[in-house]
Amino acid sequence: MLQAPAGTEPLDSGCRPHAPTAQELAKQRRAVDPLKMPALYKEVFYGARGQPPGAYGVDRLRLRLFKRFEQPGTGLMGVVLLDEPSGHAVVLFKGMDRPFVERGGLGGALTDLGGVLRARFGGGNPQLPGGDDAYTEALCEPAIRSVEMVGYSMGSQVANYLAVKYGAHAVVFADMGIDGTLLRRHAGGDLATTRAGARERIVSLSLGGDLIVRIFGVGEVIGTVVPLPGGLAGALHQPEIYAQAADEMIRQLKRPDDALAAAGTGARPSGRTLQRRAPGP
Repeated sequence: MLQAPAGTEPLDSGCRPHAPTAQELAKQRRAVDPLKMPALYKEVFYGARGQPPGAYGVDRLRLRLFKRFEQPGTGLMGVVLLDEPSGHAVVLFKGMDRPFVERGGLGGALTDLGGVLRARFGGGNPQLPGGDDAYTEALCEPAIRSVEMVGYSMGSQVANYLAVKYGAHAVVFADMGIDGTLLRRHAGGDLATTRAGARERIVSLSLGGDLIVRIFGVGEVIGTVVPLPGGLAGALHQPEIYAQAADEMIRQLKRPDDALAAAGTGARPSGRTLQRRAPGP
């Protein structure tokens, strides 16, 4: 499923969808300030059109396009970005297409809307299997030594699911939550521990006025919720609005890594990144 950008194909590593090994799962960690992820998402998917992708500078990383993945039948689309010196990768799961401006035009938007309705009314998100395949392939790649995820809108469902299933780290915005059936399936009978782990690993950037999230959310928001300024602007459900709000929050705070503490989560500053406080006794 993963495809390298044209002209940059690496040698086939032999990585395919699979059940990750313990060594691969140990690659999962956070390295990027969550408040900077919406801007990264916006630049990757809505940057200069028709221009070849360059390097995306975020914190100390220089992320370059490593591979793409796409499944037109379900609307799944995303990219794997890699900082070659550190080996840190960010897997981004794209949200819904916008009619007449996205790659699939109206058809792509209708495909995504069908998936949203199916997920909302109990049929399951059809993008989950493909997202699982793309993520486990990325975990296998020798060039990737650590990895985290970003999910927007419908892509947040994929990221939430993988975070619960594999213990992955994710930043989600326009967060549609996770279906209760999937949550219980992967909780192993211990919902309290699963929810606590999700709060440690998932950061959910929220604009309270987002009507699409309110109407089409599929279930519980299980990450640590960070309310962004300008909540009513979220009614437009646009990644650019979330990016602007996250940038404004960075400006408002003395240190970007105070964001979780500002949300009352018990977080602590830790250099340039946002990290949760380890559970105490």
